[in-house]
Amino acid sequence: MREEKLKLDMGAIEAVMQLPPAPVMLLAVGEQEQNVTTIGMFNVFSVDPTIVGIGIKTSRFSYKLLEESDDFSLNVPGKDLVEQVARCGYGSGSKMNKFSEIGLTPQPGKRIKSPSILECPLNIEVKKLEQVDRADWDHVWYMGKVVHTDIDQDYDRGNALVYWDGEFRTPGAVLKRI
Repeated sequence: MREEKLKLDMGAIEAVMQLPPAPVMLLAVGEQEQNVTTIGMFNVFSVDPTIVGIGIKTSRFSYKLLEESDDFSLNVPGKDLVEQVARCGYGSGSKMNKFSEIGLTPQPGKRIKSPSILECPLNIEVKKLEQVDRADWDHVWYMGKVVHTDIDQDYDRGNALVYWDGEFRTPGAVLKRI
């Protein structure tokens, strides 16, 4: 006879917070006026063509710049940048130049007008395709096509940051390779 497991009712957000961690990105956006912010809402929507999306609150300064820009970059920070990543999420780019005050270096995009971040080992340049803005959602989603990527020659994805329920972490050990 099979032992019956007790399952508990749980609220929607509490259940979502039990899911595995999401990658942390530094969003860089803007041509004349530039900003960088921490993004925890990221998803791959298509592999071929490669379409990615980010969620951002309309109260963020980067939202204003996303509205004015045709593109953005997603920059994957390593664990050595955890303090800068945390600070990018706290302060507002409307009140300070986050690049200079936090110690990150904007570099010109290769196929976009927005900058990428020199210190990040993986840079993903994205051209905006679509915006999903629903009045009943707390984030606006921007989807875009990946048009260029740069990666450090010695990139170690095990050093990438992930975010899980208030904690910055790195990915765990490989359990099985397929």
